[in-house]
Amino acid sequence: MKTIKILHQSCCGVNPRIRKQIEKVAAEKNVEVAIQDVTDMIETMQFGTTEFPSLVIDGKVFNYRQKNTDEDVAAMLA
Repeated sequence: MKTIKILHQSCCGVNPRIRKQIEKVAAEKNVEVAIQDVTDMIETMQFGTTEFPSLVIDGKVFNYRQKNTDEDVAAMLA
């Protein structure tokens, strides 16, 4: 199972779209995922990024703004 944290600001309305995309791609690739939203600024800063939204997958940080296609997400889950 992949542990995924979606780092974003609480004012961002993009999280439902990101969550749905991750769930869709994970289902297509037969990958189990556990997704958690992280909106607290102190907690997000612990991952060393100020770019939002970002994904943390099994401890590795990805800038979702730069890598946001289904193919990108599939590669992150691989």
